[in-house]
Amino acid sequence: MALSAMLVGDVGGTNVRFGIARRENGRFLIDQYQRFEGDDFDSFHDVLARYLNDKGLEPEHACFALAGPVENGEVQLTNRPWHVSAHEISRRFNIAHVHLINDFAGMARAVPELDRARFDTIINGYPVAGAPILVAGPGTGFGVATLFGSDESGWQVLNGEGGHMAFAPRDQDELELAKVLLQRHGYVSNELVASGSGLNAVHEALCEIHGRAYAKLGPQEMRRLADDGDEMFRSLIQIRANAVMSAAGDLVLANGALGGVVLAGGVSERITDFLTSPEAQERFVRRGPLSKYLRNCPVWLMRDPEAPLIGAAAFHEQEIKR
Repeated sequence: MALSAMLVGDVGGTNVRFGIARRENGRFLIDQYQRFEGDDFDSFHDVLARYLNDKGLEPEHACFALAGPVENGEVQLTNRPWHVSAHEISRRFNIAHVHLINDFAGMARAVPELDRARFDTIINGYPVAGAPILVAGPGTGFGVATLFGSDESGWQVLNGEGGHMAFAPRDQDELELAKVLLQRHGYVSNELVASGSGLNAVHEALCEIHGRAYAKLGPQEMRRLADDGDEMFRSLIQIRANAVMSAAGDLVLANGALGGVVLAGGVSERITDFLTSPEAQERFVRRGPLSKYLRNCPVWLMRDPEAPLIGAAAFHEQEIKR
């Protein structure tokens, strides 16, 4: 398999996705796409073996975007007990060239590879040419990456664990929620409040605050109750949307990311109508004397499930060509 056709993967806390990336007419296309439930496998090696065997593939190049920090070619997934090593993948599967990147690094690197039509608008604005672009949002966890560079100079991604920054409550309801979560967890991050992995904790805390009995519910049932007029569940979703937009605004301030914000992650996709609410949009912009700094910064939503695969392919291609 030549460099023009490489194995790519997106390994999250819930799902694992694989495909074969090929660049055609300047764009990456993903063939042989397949999604697996992570809970169905004991290790990353098991799910990768299933995919390669099912497809009859023997790749020479591979890049995997994983939901966890990368250190020395190894990743311990944040929300799944899997340890992944580029060296071990190369040895077990006879893949000559293997890269591991953070999943939001993959999301970020995909941004310049995608047509703008593949993004929804959350907040209209005017991106500053050449300024960094922030890519962030909640799925199972809360990922953050910053993209900078250009097609001419090459694109670079700054990784971090910004989703674990402390949650900053900004009204009485959020203060009460933060107080309960702090008592139970010792530290309250944006990931705890906004991500899928923290949903049950937030639900349980709000039940205590509202004097209601707690019964574990899935996100779809919570959304149904909110749409039917249940004020506690509407508050739950709005608090999560506000946390996403507030964190995004803080990260733009920290990184000077006036090239715009790209929200990603499954939770962002499911609460889009709350992200576009006046309350959530105010949380993004309102920063006291520096509110004007964010007033023209656009915010988009990425819905493409192939984005981290495309980003992994673009990253690997750039690294191999150096």
